[in-house]
Amino acid sequence: MNLKKSIVILTVIAVFIILMAVFALVSFPIADTVYDYHGYATTIKLGLDLSGGVSVVFTVEDDGAGELESRVDGTIISLQDMLVSEGYTEATVTRTESGGNYAIRVEVPDVNNAEDVLDLIGRPAKLQFVGSSSQGTTGSALPADADIAIEGKDHLETAYVTIDQEGNYVVALRFNSAGTKAFADLTSEFLNKYINIYVNGELFSSVTVQSEITDGNAIISSDSWADDFNAADNFATQLQAGAFGVQLTAGEVRNISPTLGDNAVRIALIAGAVGVGLIFIFMAVMYRGLGLAADIALAVYILLLVWFCSVLPWVQLTLPGIAGILLSIGMAVDANIIIFERIRDEYRHSMKPIPSAIKAGFKRSFAAILDGNVTTLIGAVVLWIIGSASIVGFAVTLFIGIILSMFTALVITRLILKAFMPINCTSEKFYGLRRAKEGERQEEHSFIKNETAKGGEVK
Repeated sequence: MNLKKSIVILTVIAVFIILMAVFALVSFPIADTVYDYHGYATTIKLGLDLSGGVSVVFTVEDDGAGELESRVDGTIISLQDMLVSEGYTEATVTRTESGGNYAIRVEVPDVNNAEDVLDLIGRPAKLQFVGSSSQGTTGSALPADADIAIEGKDHLETAYVTIDQEGNYVVALRFNSAGTKAFADLTSEFLNKYINIYVNGELFSSVTVQSEITDGNAIISSDSWADDFNAADNFATQLQAGAFGVQLTAGEVRNISPTLGDNAVRIALIAGAVGVGLIFIFMAVMYRGLGLAADIALAVYILLLVWFCSVLPWVQLTLPGIAGILLSIGMAVDANIIIFERIRDEYRHSMKPIPSAIKAGFKRSFAAILDGNVTTLIGAVVLWIIGSASIVGFAVTLFIGIILSMFTALVITRLILKAFMPINCTSEKFYGLRRAKEGERQEEHSFIKNETAKGGEVK
């Protein structure tokens, strides 16, 4: 790498850090629009312990269909999955029972209005498919003697928004195993005829069956949401709510205050800033030029981590989530320390020049860093899959942090050190390196010789 290229790389990294830091905190109106830009650091969703939220208790109506307890448990799972899919990974759904009556409590963080929770969970929409030899009239009522082939609460597994070939928003349906068979039978029986789709007892649309569908998937389209994602998503949510195994009625609704107090976020930010500042100073003092490269890479890491936390839908920051971030920062620093100690060993015990020692240090440390991070990643994935809501917050931030820490330690730090080489590649003092003295080398050589004679292994 020549001097000009190294200056360009360092300049680009510096500009990236400055712009990312500015856009993380600054908010401003966007010219000639009605929109405002909000710093991405201020848009991170917070959990109940940091921002409070809303609690809604739904009473469960016993319809006499039997197996009420198992249907309530299934509804809890469906509600939890729905909330997570909407980005509320820290939402909790629990069941209470009193005198044989069941209730479901839903606590959603970072929401100030109970109506938002009701809209999020959805106003249940009852979905029904009926085969017909004639096309129905939109808005007409479901006939009393209609032969219902598909029932949302029995056959629908999930509903979600996607885009068709023409670029319009549509609602895709995925049926469970019973629904897949029922839908295959329906499309086979009414091939080249019609399927009337009823929502809440009214005809929503009437479609022509052009082929037998056996994969358990269907699509519902409407001109009213063809270019409106929110409307399509709201309809999909209503269909999912209508597929719950029990009928829910909203009862007690109340706001929840932050359990850690209103100043918890500010105090956490101050503590984090102090800790990161001390890390910067430690790395610069202990490893000098190497530490300076690590500090720059760590700044890139922190800004990327904050950005990913703001844009990824699975992140909802809680106290355990903050712990995951701090742990991943520690692992990022640890990876750099492993690399730098390997570089010191390479330079100390050989006659390699500084660029060769740096290259060898990265190569020798790669396996150790990879092993340590992969084992932690496996733990984070397991916690993410089977952990409770509060544990998921820790697992998600830890997972993201580890991936980014490996990238910045192995790629960004190395790139910065390569950019340093044309500027200064000979100063031992700048990089905090030194050769072993002749006496030290003789002592080490004697130690290795004695261990080898004993049949030992020296690493």
